[in-house]
Amino acid sequence: MPTEQLTADLEGAYGLCDRVARRDKPHLHAAAQYFAYPETRRAFAATYASMRLIDDFVDNIPNRAELSDRTRRVAAETIGKWLQLVRDAQAGREGPGPVWTALAHTFSLFALPLEPWEDLARAMESDLYAPVFRDWDHLRAYMNGASVAPAVVFMHLVMMQPTGAKGRFLNPWDHKRVALATEDLAIFCYWVHILRDVANDLSVGHTGLVYLPQADLEAFGLSVDHLHEMRKLGRTSAAYVRLAQFEAQRARLHLDRGRAHLDEILPIVPAENARALSTLIATYVALLENLAAHEFDVFSRSLELTEDQRARILLP
Repeated sequence: MPTEQLTADLEGAYGLCDRVARRDKPHLHAAAQYFAYPETRRAFAATYASMRLIDDFVDNIPNRAELSDRTRRVAAETIGKWLQLVRDAQAGREGPGPVWTALAHTFSLFALPLEPWEDLARAMESDLYAPVFRDWDHLRAYMNGASVAPAVVFMHLVMMQPTGAKGRFLNPWDHKRVALATEDLAIFCYWVHILRDVANDLSVGHTGLVYLPQADLEAFGLSVDHLHEMRKLGRTSAAYVRLAQFEAQRARLHLDRGRAHLDEILPIVPAENARALSTLIATYVALLENLAAHEFDVFSRSLELTEDQRARILLP
């Protein structure tokens, strides 16, 4: 299909979104570079950047456990305003700034549902009132917005092709089916992401973020204070290794369930899009293997994949 000629303003808007999307070399951005169409690569950048705006805003609110009612209310209003900007973009109304210009253009080409952004907004608002997670069920509910929502958008982009009027990108599956097929894979990736970033998250927003459920910490004789102490000392305890091994097995169970959906999706999408999805999953599998090989010792070293390890996945 012929590629649309973008105006200078629109090209600049997408360029800014791409810079946001590739900040810190996220694995999603690397995988998205395999998408078959430039429109899809730009759509990924715009959708990811729009979600990153509100995620960063909430992550950087310090000491969320002790926020005043007024501060929570103002933050919740900000989340509501963000969601309204997304709704405006879907309706074809450009918001204030290049991210919203790019997102409005993306919505004009891609029949993307609003539900992922609504799910993310709910998760971000819950962060204001529950800065720690009681147990797995509590965290799992949060994941519907924080991890499943952006992953569902990515999956929509994997599956969408220009089959509509004027080359509009459509998905042969409805949103509910896409979300169901994405859920376990998203939880797997997010759980690996959490295990990789336990030490780094403790420094976010001045007071730190902890995603490991309180019930799991307690089951292994640990607390949030223990995590901070390990970060301070640069040393991982034996109890933490046992906890991380337990959580890694939980992640693998979701991967096993998610792979059944991959068998449905990969044969019906363009080869490049199939490679984008396979590359993303392979990256997180390799990351989990790397964490396990080093006994999840994230407090004394970075266990992110090296450039050589990433290259072996991206350029087999």
